[in-house]
Amino acid sequence: MKMTDDQYPAIIEELESSLKELESADTSHPIVRKMIEEEIRDVRYALGRADMNSFATCEMSGELIPFELMKMNPTSSTLQEMNDWRKYGKVHLHL
Repeated sequence: MKMTDDQYPAIIEELESSLKELESADTSHPIVRKMIEEEIRDVRYALGRADMNSFATCEMSGELIPFELMKMNPTSSTLQEMNDWRKYGKVHLHL
């Protein structure tokens, strides 16, 4: 089950739509602006992975991230990140 499957293009389209909405968000609140910018970065990264045909593939192990999980959080790039997201909510790991 790679990016060529019929299921993934719908997720990619949703990411593209989300990116447009995020980029058009108008707020001057610094905390909200920072959160929006982080989400924009995550969405762009996910779209870049789709362009490289590595969307839904764990960057650490190379394993496929299950479709149902990618549907819930399409910006995840590792199984660990997905597991953290499922356990705690969306978690950014800025190392």
